[in-house]
Amino acid sequence: MSARLGRLVALSLVLLVSAPALSFAHVGSPNVIFDGKAGPYDVRVIVRVPSVVPGLAEVDVRVLHGDATSVRIQPVFWRTGASGSPSADEAKPVNGARGLYSGQLWLMARGAYSVYVTVDGPNGHGTASVPVMSVATGRLGMSAGLVATLASLGILLVAGLITIAYVAAGESVVEPGLTIPAAGRKRARLVGIIAVPVLAIILFGGAKWWQAVDESYQQRIYRPYVAKAAVVREEGKPVLRLEAVVDPLIPDHGKLMHLFLIDSARMTSFAHLHPSLVDSSVFSTVLLPLPPGSYRLYGDITFETGQTHTLVGTIRLTSDDSVAAAAAGPVDPADAWRVSDGAARRDRLEDGSTMEWLADSTPLRAGEDVTLRFRVRDPNGAPATLEPYLGMAAHAVIAKRDGSIFVHLHPAGTVSMAAQEVFALRDRGDTTPTGHLRLPDDTMTGHTMPLASEFSFPFVFPRSGAYRVWVQVRRGGRVLTGVFDVTV
Repeated sequence: MSARLGRLVALSLVLLVSAPALSFAHVGSPNVIFDGKAGPYDVRVIVRVPSVVPGLAEVDVRVLHGDATSVRIQPVFWRTGASGSPSADEAKPVNGARGLYSGQLWLMARGAYSVYVTVDGPNGHGTASVPVMSVATGRLGMSAGLVATLASLGILLVAGLITIAYVAAGESVVEPGLTIPAAGRKRARLVGIIAVPVLAIILFGGAKWWQAVDESYQQRIYRPYVAKAAVVREEGKPVLRLEAVVDPLIPDHGKLMHLFLIDSARMTSFAHLHPSLVDSSVFSTVLLPLPPGSYRLYGDITFETGQTHTLVGTIRLTSDDSVAAAAAGPVDPADAWRVSDGAARRDRLEDGSTMEWLADSTPLRAGEDVTLRFRVRDPNGAPATLEPYLGMAAHAVIAKRDGSIFVHLHPAGTVSMAAQEVFALRDRGDTTPTGHLRLPDDTMTGHTMPLASEFSFPFVFPRSGAYRVWVQVRRGGRVLTGVFDVTV
């Protein structure tokens, strides 16, 4: 009974701080990192989301340039907007770390949130929006010592209840100072005996109820959306079709989906595609001439609510698929692919230019934020002039060798630019009478001017291990992909 009671108490504590979950973008990397502007201040924000909901999110804000007098953080739920959300909390300065502030926020519901970070200082004030997904990804564990302690207390509680029942039927009905008669003692013992099975039935019923609630909770713990993928022929072209039930979507960087294919054997083949939505649940794109083999699929999408999801799946390409794809030619100029074994620090790109991973003074450690810096030089060794690629200076994909981690990264971090726009639109009230967003005619393509040869990405490696990194830029109207290997 003590073991069962310990499990009951442990389970009850878990469920008190847990709730059903939805999925979120990326795979195996729950932390959110943002590099950008809060008015006149450059900030880096890291949100370490809780694994259960309701739960406490850890928020670190580093003011990179300029002095701040205060930093405030506010959790904004997508349904309520800023006006219906709790007031902002003051983030506290971290001793010994100039410009670093830390705080905690309760995420009370599952779904899309945005952490509003407001910085005040001599240069005025400004606010940055950092979209995050509030999801349950696991169950809280308890140590064996705590379980044993709670089980012992439970046993004492049950023994106390039996004693109370015995006393209530015996001593409590006798006048003070008098001895309990034999009949009274017999009645008290009988009541105590009856109390044992009654309490056992109550405990058993409670155990079954908690088990049912726990099973329901586990069924709704976050799992990446699985898309059914298949290669079909349309007018002789090999077309990749993905089937998944999705809600109304909005474009991110001008595309409804960013689909990545990585071969599961050696991770030497990589493709970045942009399927179109051909009906309410089917995406379709013409394949690029990738080598035959098995591939993992990752598709980033953003909903009107601001939720960001990653569809996952697998596909096997045949030699015939590769030949047909080569004959079909590219369809979307933003699509790109690369086959490479990877480099340590310098990689030669398809047009003869080179991409270099610049050394940084900060060592790569799991769980700590770092800045990944890169530089592109033209075939003559001069700094290359880059063009915006899907509205950004560059895109990157980071994947763990065992396939457990996948992240689509931008110079602004892991946040979805479309999700930021969603919260801005909702706060302005740009919605239709039915509650849908009034989306701007442009698709948030971002920069249009030429870009410098150097760029960087903020990131937090979730776990130690071997990773492969693909970095994509655009030069001379062509998308180029650098491939690098790193061990954390």
